[in-house]
Amino acid sequence: MRLKGLITVNTIKFEAYKELSEAVAREMAELAAKKPGALFCVAAGHSSLGVFNAAVDMYSKGLIDFSQSYFVAMDEWLGMSVRMPGSCGDFLTRNFLSKVNFPKGNVRLFDGTVAPPEGECEAVGAYIAGRGGIDYIVLGVGMNGHLALNEPGTAFDASVHVTALDEVTARVGQKYFDGRKTELSGGLTIGLREITASKRAVLCVNGVKKAEVLKRTLTGPVGADFPATALRGMNNASVYYDAEAGGL
Repeated sequence: MRLKGLITVNTIKFEAYKELSEAVAREMAELAAKKPGALFCVAAGHSSLGVFNAAVDMYSKGLIDFSQSYFVAMDEWLGMSVRMPGSCGDFLTRNFLSKVNFPKGNVRLFDGTVAPPEGECEAVGAYIAGRGGIDYIVLGVGMNGHLALNEPGTAFDASVHVTALDEVTARVGQKYFDGRKTELSGGLTIGLREITASKRAVLCVNGVKKAEVLKRTLTGPVGADFPATALRGMNNASVYYDAEAGGL
């Protein structure tokens, strides 16, 4: 599917990734204070590490409080759960959730070991709908343009679903397993519907390796073959990028 007329998205350039990350963490702090019960969703990936570090630092200084907030995971590898090293849930827990104060009962991660996985997707979808949708989502973008695990070819109106992994995602995903060769064939993910329905979305793009990805996200044809372009249909989305990623 291609959409016509949806050609722009708000962009902000930061000189450094640390500056970008701190800006996102401040926005999260402001929302948590302004709206008790807000639902946050942050990507489980290296693009989020700076945001996690900034938020944890703010928490240690008493500048951010998630005690009345909620969190939902964005995705998970099929067959994996938070109990498994290298899983998305494990990444989120180690780098963020265990270091701030979301109440345990307010955190909803995917469990990719549930059978059938479609039932887990339905449950996560119901959880998001029950909270009135996602209030603030922090996204990374894959080398193939994916958002969460919405791979190339995913319809813009797709909801939470089980997905087969693109070859690029399966290969790049190996970096989360500390050199242990791990078969990655599928995943569970929120859909582009949940992403574009979020009340506020920020896509974080950093590093020279993402320069071409950023260029295509902002200036390439809007369509399902490059899912990140779906953000160009949102009035409340921003792309935050550092100087290295903005080289093109």
